[in-house]
Amino acid sequence: MTAKSEDTEQVSRDEALAFARTWATPENLAKIDAVSDDEIARQIADDADVAPELTDEWFENARLVIPLKKPRAA
Repeated sequence: MTAKSEDTEQVSRDEALAFARTWATPENLAKIDAVSDDEIARQIADDADVAPELTDEWFENARLVIPLKKPRAA
């Protein structure tokens, strides 16, 4: 399990949804839409902690793993 950073704040589901609805303005969504595929690839390459780009090749090689047991509480 990854340690929670100092700037992480725990919020309820309702609080998270309210924030998302407030943030998702046409202006903010346009900024995201304006980011090119090349810029996204550069950001992924520049940050080792970011998730990989989910390409067709990634999905072709992915496999479903279903745990047999629930993990034990620490």
